[in-house]
Amino acid sequence: MTSKIFGTPQMIVPYEWILENVGKQTMTFASKMISFRGEKVFRVGLKNYAKWPLDLPVLFLMAIDLRKIGMRVESVKCGMHGNGIGPAKMEKMIREDMDDEGSLQLFTIKLYEKILGNCTFSFRICIEGTDPGYSYQLSDRLAKDQLWAALKNQKHLVDVELIVKDKIFPAHKAILAARSPVFADKFEKKQSAGRNGLHHIRIDGVEPSSVEKLLYFIYTGEPKGTLEDGELLKLANYYQLTALSSLCQHAVRKIDAALQIASFMKCFNNNAKEFSSSKITPEKETEISFERTTPTFRCSLEFKQKETEQPQCVMQYQNYSIFIAYLTGKSVWDNECDGFYVEQPVIHLSCIKHRSFGLQVEEVYCDMNEENVWLKMESQYFQKKLELLHLTAKSESCLNVDFPVTVDFEIKTVSTIGNYYYEMMDDLWLNDLWLAATNQLLTDVEIFAGTVKVMEAHRIILSARSPVLNLCVNKISSKTGKSIVTFGAEFDVEIVKYFLKFIYIGSLKTTDGVHQLSKLATMYQVETLKNVCQLLDASPPDAEKLTDCLLQL
Repeated sequence: MTSKIFGTPQMIVPYEWILENVGKQTMTFASKMISFRGEKVFRVGLKNYAKWPLDLPVLFLMAIDLRKIGMRVESVKCGMHGNGIGPAKMEKMIREDMDDEGSLQLFTIKLYEKILGNCTFSFRICIEGTDPGYSYQLSDRLAKDQLWAALKNQKHLVDVELIVKDKIFPAHKAILAARSPVFADKFEKKQSAGRNGLHHIRIDGVEPSSVEKLLYFIYTGEPKGTLEDGELLKLANYYQLTALSSLCQHAVRKIDAALQIASFMKCFNNNAKEFSSSKITPEKETEISFERTTPTFRCSLEFKQKETEQPQCVMQYQNYSIFIAYLTGKSVWDNECDGFYVEQPVIHLSCIKHRSFGLQVEEVYCDMNEENVWLKMESQYFQKKLELLHLTAKSESCLNVDFPVTVDFEIKTVSTIGNYYYEMMDDLWLNDLWLAATNQLLTDVEIFAGTVKVMEAHRIILSARSPVLNLCVNKISSKTGKSIVTFGAEFDVEIVKYFLKFIYIGSLKTTDGVHQLSKLATMYQVETLKNVCQLLDASPPDAEKLTDCLLQL
């Protein structure tokens, strides 16, 4: 048995398209442009052919210039609504070759019969970054907001000014140097200070708005507004921000519109005479409203021969097994194939302890042996106190258990911890600031646990992230000229490091020492960490009650 998570959790955005009063006439239906994060980037449609079986109806989704916001579509699944909430099954759409992937992407799927009357199509659009270094990561939203607010509000900690035309941007050398080797080199040269005691850096040849976008990316790891900005690309290249440079290069690249249209028409092999009419529906513009708190975990499990009924771990989260799967069904001997088959196998998924990590399972689809029939799993048992959720899905196919069996899952969750969720960001943002602290790059704070020196840190980051530490950093050592922050001797040195790392990167990668971490988070008013620890520090499920529940399944 092997199980794994495919890369990182996925950003999968939903969209529903409603068709009403569809008649027998052959017609093309299409939506207006669909907005996502302030940009009109999607469009869906249906070519409702009438000829069977040569010309089947084609459902399609287009993504146009999604790279302006640093993204592209990785895959799309679609399904038709039944009586329940969400489609009972979904299928993966085919990605067509449009010659210039990323500017115009086309996904299609053929339907088995012509659409008549009313119909609702559901799409699940999986989005990834246009650069491998720009991906879906877990972080404290407050960390980004507080650092950006520090640039705008905490003038007493500013030690450098960027001058762009008639605009002055106050900033912090520690953050600029951590994120850009060019800034780090400038500050190492110890340029003379200006009249107000601050270092001045003049940036010529660009507009202030582009420099503000640069600073926002440096401080938060996220782009602000469109990346289709030649000046921003110039700045990213000069200051060696590799992820931002790559994102901008994709965004500003010109496309051959005529070639794109020709490729689009070729994909459909369309007969212009047949499609004499078309209809836009709905007539109003729509927008995809994606909740940032809904990450989807894509994971896979491979059962070895005849091990399908043995529960196996599908996915671990911070070293805990939170999703467990197995298969059941009636085994039948097949004389012709000389082997056992399972008729209409049932896929089981048990979700355990996921709520301790602030994850609430909302929806699960599964696919067996890459058949591209994604079945919606239905809840069979839920026990909140025991953090147990059990779901099943019944397949109509037969399963040969004499060969390995692969089951893929897409598990949509809701993050229940405020400000603690996944977002597309520069991967390096999670490490650059922390590495600057551990490498003592422009550090101005010494951290102690009792009398033991733990590490060095930066006043601006500690002050921005904790109102209590903001007061503590005012104590300056006469020997080193650096601030001194002393934690109680009762706190383990490694736990203090975990606490400081959360302050820097906004993400907790361990469950060790949760009780001490919770105490530190409360003392120093780091709200998101306090909420994370409260869930992790809760009493574990009672083993006897848990097994009693499992026996009922």
